[in-house]
Amino acid sequence: MPTKKNLPDTLSALAKAPTEHKKVGRDKNLPETLPALAREFERAGLKLSPREAEQFWRLHQLLIRRNPAGDLTRVSGFYNLVYKHYIDGAMAAELINPVGLTMDLGSGAGFPGLPLAIRRPAWPLMLAEPRGRRLAFMEEAVALLGLEKVEFYPHKVGPRFDRNIENFITRDFEAAAASLRRAAALIPPGGRVYLMKGPRADEELRAAEALAEFGDFETEDDRAYLLGPSGLKRRLITWRKKDGAARAGRSGPPPPWPLVEISSRENPRYKNWLKILSGRGLKKSGEALISGRKFVAEILAAQPGRARGLIVRRLSDLDGCPVPDGLTVHLVRPELFPALDLYGAGGPLLLLERLQPPAWDGRLPDGLTVFLPFQDPANLGAAIRTSAALGATAVLLKEAASPWRPKSLRAAGPAVLLADLRQGPSLAELARQSRPGLMALTPTGQNILDFKFPAQTGFLFGLEGPGLAGLDWPADRRLSIPMRAGVESLNAAAALAVALGLWAARR
Repeated sequence: MPTKKNLPDTLSALAKAPTEHKKVGRDKNLPETLPALAREFERAGLKLSPREAEQFWRLHQLLIRRNPAGDLTRVSGFYNLVYKHYIDGAMAAELINPVGLTMDLGSGAGFPGLPLAIRRPAWPLMLAEPRGRRLAFMEEAVALLGLEKVEFYPHKVGPRFDRNIENFITRDFEAAAASLRRAAALIPPGGRVYLMKGPRADEELRAAEALAEFGDFETEDDRAYLLGPSGLKRRLITWRKKDGAARAGRSGPPPPWPLVEISSRENPRYKNWLKILSGRGLKKSGEALISGRKFVAEILAAQPGRARGLIVRRLSDLDGCPVPDGLTVHLVRPELFPALDLYGAGGPLLLLERLQPPAWDGRLPDGLTVFLPFQDPANLGAAIRTSAALGATAVLLKEAASPWRPKSLRAAGPAVLLADLRQGPSLAELARQSRPGLMALTPTGQNILDFKFPAQTGFLFGLEGPGLAGLDWPADRRLSIPMRAGVESLNAAAALAVALGLWAARR
């Protein structure tokens, strides 16, 4: 990592370069290609690796697609974008060496933050930007480029800022004096402020040095340089907060869990959660989403190892919730939260590890085994809950809905983690097996009240509506629940509850 003592000789050479390249956009006919982009970086003294060149090219293509109305940046033209955005940010990575989390204050469309992240992928960065379109673009870019150390702060950075950062960098976002006041409140002793300015920053700096807060800082570096042959003059000032200086307005230790802010509908995590709720993303994600404050608290208290994360609208949603240390909390903008909270339960929502039940081994163990083909997720969830409560093994047949669908989880609650679940065959495959003790519950059959349950009992339930129609199930292995005349049948989950209750009472 270059330091101010061993920076590439190119920087000092460029600072003394003749003025023939002073006008930006001199090469208006620069071909808009990846090789041309990499060549301009090299002319500026920054040699890109193949991966970095590809990332900058993909960033450029995305910016061009998403900026037709100029709502992301007013800079236009390939040459200007390369120097004013991409090389400008990448050059800063050669001049700073932050320790800890660095905020890009007023990131806009991600400059200098995205170029910094490409050049220094190991640096933890927070891009602070409250405007929705720019946030959506940055989140899309971070996902596209695979930048794993980047997070977002989707609000204005003001007195209510409650995150812990060690440094911040800002490019012509505000006057130097305003940045100094922010730094006094935001960063700890030893933290740094990096101001990316133009060549005429002296008046701003004099105003900053006149502030009382300046006594808590020292100027660590003040470097003027050119952005390669473009002739663009830049200046980067580094302030370090002195040891022993206070951090205004901050108290208490940071929370023991990482916080990730979700600010747009284009966020990849958010889109994946929506797929989970629709059922399309269940198999791919390995996660399920469960709602209900009581359910969430019970699971976190009993089986915290199954939790993958929490989703909240505001941090106060976590009040009284036993959040395990290290569990990621996702803070979702209030307008995005209702699409995740299908039942209006409020926060927090729990991201739960979804495990595939083991295969049924084909035996009836001691006790009761229930075979569930229910296709209505609510019926299945209720059946799982009843089975867990009465100690029965539940075999999910191939026809059954997923127990991880939102309606299933809503009906089952934490019992989905307590139930003894198995993955079984189809109804037709089960019917072809002759298995003593396995009884089908049907509207016609011997009265369940007169049946003597064997030590190894199995109850088979039919599909909602058709039941066991079309299956050749022996008459002597059918049970029925006696009902008043005129009532044709019970709801599937209700019939299961009655049957399991009778079995438990007899036992």
